[in-house]
Amino acid sequence: MLSRIAGAVRFKEPLSFHTSLRIGGPAEFFVVARDMEDVRYAVAFAHQEGLPVVVLGGGNNLLVADQGLQAMVLKLGGVFGRVEFHGDEVAAGAGVGLSELIRQAAAKDLGGLEGLAGVPATVGGALAANVGTREGAIGELCTAVYFVLPDGTLAECRPQSPTGSRALDLPPGAIVAGCRMQLTRRPAAVIQKDIQQRLRRRRASQPFALACAGYIWKNPPGQIAERLIDAAGLRGKRINDAEVSSKCSNLIVNRSGASAGDVLALMDLTRERVEAKFGVTLVPDLTLLGLPSAPAAPRAPLEMAGVH
Repeated sequence: MLSRIAGAVRFKEPLSFHTSLRIGGPAEFFVVARDMEDVRYAVAFAHQEGLPVVVLGGGNNLLVADQGLQAMVLKLGGVFGRVEFHGDEVAAGAGVGLSELIRQAAAKDLGGLEGLAGVPATVGGALAANVGTREGAIGELCTAVYFVLPDGTLAECRPQSPTGSRALDLPPGAIVAGCRMQLTRRPAAVIQKDIQQRLRRRRASQPFALACAGYIWKNPPGQIAERLIDAAGLRGKRINDAEVSSKCSNLIVNRSGASAGDVLALMDLTRERVEAKFGVTLVPDLTLLGLPSAPAAPRAPLEMAGVH
């Protein structure tokens, strides 16, 4: 069945090559799908072999075990990297990077995505997590979201109104394939100015020069995780080569050779210190693959993990 896949098929592929933390052991099977048929063959093979399916986007919200994964890891390329414009509407594949989508839209005087400038995610990953900013979540721009069901069927949902949810309500095991979004006409110069201002703010507050994942902790109700971590005296704290970022303490950086175990140990220390000082239990915003999870945050199902 794998021989029918037109895209790349790799065995024992190091996942450290595909995560922004540069951490993660080998995937048993790694497929770069070029089209829907590739996705169907890969998923069918995984089910035949009793393997979970992990969909990998930009790898920016992941911590993968050093020993790797007994799984089918699926990355969407080929047709999933296409962008098409129809008036004020855009159709984007799940494999398109948000930065590329924003750039192409701005070139056509189309705005609405500026709030996501600098977010290191693919369209599929952003949709699966319903990534958002103060201006709203990405799902609020969508007129349709397309996804593949475990049996290989292509389906769609049409959001009727913003739900405020931080997760797209998809069936278990569904794989986001792409979406349609309704954008807004704005002069390209205005859009570019807005984007540059946002990028400058992100660069000033985040450690772009180092290997780093997205935010480690969710904000507790009525509080900000970064402030709690700072007040617990953990900014800059290191365990081997894993370090709580000195720029933003809700980020952990890999200074060169950190392991998944180092990052987990630093997360455990952070959770314990904040809970002891403030009575607040931090809940991870990072997806853990092949690793033990905190009691307060059960591990995400592999079928929907690893999408940023």
